[in-house]
Amino acid sequence: MSLIVALQGKDGLVLAADSRGTIGDPRGLTAINDDQVKLFQLSKFCGTGISGASEFAAKVIDELKRQRQGSKTQFADEIAEETRQLVRRLYDDWFEKFKLDDRPSMTFTVVGYQKDGTTMRPRTYLLVSRSDFAPHLFPTGNCLAGIPQYAVYLMHRFYDPAMTVTSLARLAAYLISETATQDPKVGGQIRVATITKNEGYKELLAAEIKEITQKNAAQNEKLKRSFLGRR
Repeated sequence: MSLIVALQGKDGLVLAADSRGTIGDPRGLTAINDDQVKLFQLSKFCGTGISGASEFAAKVIDELKRQRQGSKTQFADEIAEETRQLVRRLYDDWFEKFKLDDRPSMTFTVVGYQKDGTTMRPRTYLLVSRSDFAPHLFPTGNCLAGIPQYAVYLMHRFYDPAMTVTSLARLAAYLISETATQDPKVGGQIRVATITKNEGYKELLAAEIKEITQKNAAQNEKLKRSFLGRR
């Protein structure tokens, strides 16, 4: 499974994901690997996070990138629609003989900017296999996919729309790392990308994410000490 986090702030968007894959039925014995890549850049102003049957979803992204070679489309609305059309065609082709309930679950979180005249506005879409990949638009820009239960509470507790992408990157990493302490289906290396009007899609370096997680851990320890009456 996965946790994909999309957050919107005053100066841009943040898209983040864990890297854990789970092998086997989660109701029984399972194995894990932490080599999954779940964030993908689709254009200068748009990226996606995948969850569910991530290997199938990664193949969709591979086909989408090949299809988009040379495309002038840079913006979220059009790319979400391109993704929807392609994944529906491939999904029906791959799993034609499967009943709907037996088909693998796939989810695409498409995040980026849409150009409306001279205005650039943020957009966040969720495309889910169980609803035939109909586009779900999130007007606030905040979307949690995969295993969101713990992250939903923490997001409502700490999120503020006035946050910058720098603060949102810390929050997104925190949502994932805290979920990983409670649910073993989330974990591994955290990846974070920012999307802004000026710089477009930009993934943080591993060293930057390490620094973020260390700062978050220090804040957690500081809070714990406060309950013990220590500084």
